[in-house]
Amino acid sequence: MSQEQRKKKRIRKQKIKLTFVAFVFVYLLLRSIPSLGYKTKLPEKYTLYDKIECEAIIIKDEKVYTADGEGKLNIYGKEGIKVPVGEKIAEIVLLGDTSTLEKKLEELDEKIEVLSEAEGKNISSDSDVEQIENNVNAIVEEIQQSINNGDYSKAALLKEKLTMNYGKQKEILGDDTLIDYSLESLKEQREDIVNQINNNIITYNSKESGVVSFKIDGYEERFTVLNKENYSYSDFENLTSRKETLSNNQNVKVGEPIFKIINNFEWYMLIKIDDLKSIQDYKEGNSITLSGGDIEGELKGKIIKINANGNKGTILCRFDRDFQYYYDKRVIDVGIILGKYDSYKILKKSITQLNGVTGVYIKDISGIVKFKPVEIIKEEEDYAYISIGDKNGKINLGNSEELVKTVGQFDEILLNPDKVEEGMIIN
Repeated sequence: MSQEQRKKKRIRKQKIKLTFVAFVFVYLLLRSIPSLGYKTKLPEKYTLYDKIECEAIIIKDEKVYTADGEGKLNIYGKEGIKVPVGEKIAEIVLLGDTSTLEKKLEELDEKIEVLSEAEGKNISSDSDVEQIENNVNAIVEEIQQSINNGDYSKAALLKEKLTMNYGKQKEILGDDTLIDYSLESLKEQREDIVNQINNNIITYNSKESGVVSFKIDGYEERFTVLNKENYSYSDFENLTSRKETLSNNQNVKVGEPIFKIINNFEWYMLIKIDDLKSIQDYKEGNSITLSGGDIEGELKGKIIKINANGNKGTILCRFDRDFQYYYDKRVIDVGIILGKYDSYKILKKSITQLNGVTGVYIKDISGIVKFKPVEIIKEEEDYAYISIGDKNGKINLGNSEELVKTVGQFDEILLNPDKVEEGMIIN
């Protein structure tokens, strides 16, 4: 064999090798492209909720602090942060008017004088309080007996008598009863106010622990924890979105709210129900779960009261978690979860019919096309949500008691069902 022939033979072998390598490369490339244009997609696990959309009012235990003088507001507390009792939150540098502080000083002086006299004479109001409490209890018993006997006119007279005794009780105790104050505590308060007048600065410390907020919406006095069970469907009328955020160095006037401290351990929500039949399975004392709207994730609480007004009404719920998401909100949108269940989310275009049965085509591990029936639970614009079946992944088609296998989580669903048929082999 000549040298030229050997050269030609070597070139021929190289071409064969290159052709083989190219064939293998193209084969692997085609294998890497899903089904040669037959696109597939795995079903996506998705939790479906059966719920009703509602409007809700957040009711908080909030103490509003107001300006005792006109001046410049200096803020020390941080918005949305929990503070302990005694924390310095703000101060007002007065413009000169100390009349409010002077009035407080006069009130303190009167309390100190009364308490000093009582202490000097060794007088206790316990006997007076006890006597009035006994009178009140006796009158209440008489009222009950009168109502039981049907003597309503006597009950009305006794009610007036009860009011008189209650008034006497308030006269002795006062709104801020002196019994609750020690003489030493009152003197400390007096000294603090005197210093504020002399320095032209009013200092505000937290009187309770809680979350501090400088966002005032004007509903702090309208929606209170004390009256939480008295609100109804009509309280949702004429609600406006209003919120004023006070800032550092802002000028404030006497009586103007400057900040509030909110109890973060327990808070409430009044939920508006347009059709009470939609929540007929809920009872007072039941747990309730909210989601959607302005709710972060899922929020679980307890139903305190259901207030009906015809076929409409409200649900009052108590919560003890996730307050950080809602401390500065008042009117929000919520969804009441009536039920939830797992499903698969698939593209609607992958759904077809075979012999009157709704289902999808899937490509199994060997590349064979198979038809699997599905049960559609819910549909949206581009997606459908189908049942995952029982613990064995089987569903009932509705026309027999026989259960059939439905789509599994790792089934490759073909997205162009009109291009395939059962039994085809797709590589």
